[in-house]
Amino acid sequence: MRTTAWLLGLSLLVSLFTPAAQAQTRRVTDASPPAVAAFPIVRVTVENPREINIGKPASFTVSVSNAGKAMAHDVVVDTNVPTHAELSGTTPKPSEIQGSTVRFRIGDLAPGATRKLTLVAIPRTIAPIKLGATTTFSSATQSTLIVRQPMLKLLAQVAPRVEIGTEVDMVLRVVNTGDGRADDVVVTPQLVEGEVQGTPLRQPVKIGSLKPGESKEVQFSVIPTRRGKLATSFKGTNADGLEASAESTIQVLQAGLAVSAVGPVVQPIAREGNYEIQVTNPGDASTGSTLVVVKIPAGMEVTAAAEHSYDKSTRSLRWRITKLRPSDVVKLPFKAETTVAGDQTLKVVAQCERIDDATATHTTSVISRSNLIVTVVNDQELAAIEDQVSFKVSVVNAGSKPVDDLRVNVAMPSGLLAVPSADYQVEEGRISFPVHKLASGEKVTLGFRAVGKRVGEHFVQVQVGGGALSRQLTFDSSTYCYSNDEVPVSAKQPGSLPNSIK
Repeated sequence: MRTTAWLLGLSLLVSLFTPAAQAQTRRVTDASPPAVAAFPIVRVTVENPREINIGKPASFTVSVSNAGKAMAHDVVVDTNVPTHAELSGTTPKPSEIQGSTVRFRIGDLAPGATRKLTLVAIPRTIAPIKLGATTTFSSATQSTLIVRQPMLKLLAQVAPRVEIGTEVDMVLRVVNTGDGRADDVVVTPQLVEGEVQGTPLRQPVKIGSLKPGESKEVQFSVIPTRRGKLATSFKGTNADGLEASAESTIQVLQAGLAVSAVGPVVQPIAREGNYEIQVTNPGDASTGSTLVVVKIPAGMEVTAAAEHSYDKSTRSLRWRITKLRPSDVVKLPFKAETTVAGDQTLKVVAQCERIDDATATHTTSVISRSNLIVTVVNDQELAAIEDQVSFKVSVVNAGSKPVDDLRVNVAMPSGLLAVPSADYQVEEGRISFPVHKLASGEKVTLGFRAVGKRVGEHFVQVQVGGGALSRQLTFDSSTYCYSNDEVPVSAKQPGSLPNSIK
């Protein structure tokens, strides 16, 4: 007797991913056709003798085979032994026996594999023995979903240094370094430090989709407007949670201008003074062509200057400096003569493109004053008693200011007697000249005569005053008067006077 049972089991297991995993990665299914699922087909057959005598053992063979193309997992065979038969043995040993049910746990059954079970039963009655066999198992098929992960990387390329006011390009390279496609990528720039013209670093830029390994470049053009550090950050994102960032730093350089003027602080009028203009670059970049202009005040006239041009209509000295490196100092000397009293102020300006003007001033206080030079001479160093001696007083105004009240007086010693004259007045041993006016550079010569009255050295004292003089100037001149008794008789003969007393 042969009993056949067909059992078909199918179970489909699909790998699931948590929402958290879905947020971190993108899943891209490969382009190959979907695989056809394979299933296990489990067949159970029971073989036994056609007949047997009562009380004799009968052997039953249960064959379990997998006719499918997939593994059958956890195969369990349950056999049901009738109550009018006695189970005397099994091969292999059953996993468990519950009443008339004998259970065998075979485990996994590979495609094409067969397992055999043997049960020996002894009939106790003449009733037929019907041995039932059932199986349970599980099967699994897998559908593969290839999970890929896009990744973003940002690379910023900028010049390390740039001069202020010069346009600079920031090139940002956006790269997908993963193995999945990145969609809807957006780059957002942000100015972290520094100042630029306009708002080019505030608007997001759409990059779009990036295939694995693909890169795209975006360029930001800016014009720095402040010296120092220019720092920018870039952030790349998309709706799937991708994120990457990069930073760039540029040192913004700026040339500078500074000027100063040196020269006399106080100067007499009609005097030449030495002046010097100093131009420096206190910045960290070189200047371009620089123009230096010195405005000359009306009370001064330029007398000498090197490598310059002079504009008479504007009374301006001009120099052109080709280039100033950082910390350079250029000196521009010139000479100027004062022509008008009072404060005379030089005005200096240095100008260069994209640099603030540098200015300076220098003031010279020009003083106008009279400067009297007095000399007193006489025509006889030695004079005999009662001889007349002539004196001359010369006064020169070497200053720039005229003298309107020049006064010259002479104090006569007691040994000399002033000879009266219409050119001056004599009163109590004192000679007074009329008041004179003496212009700048003018000279006046005044003369007077005196007679020796006593033997000896006699000093006349000339007193000069007036103008801005705070006190009188005093000058001395002397002559020696001798008596004829002091002269030898031979020396008195005509033509024989000693040279010392001629």
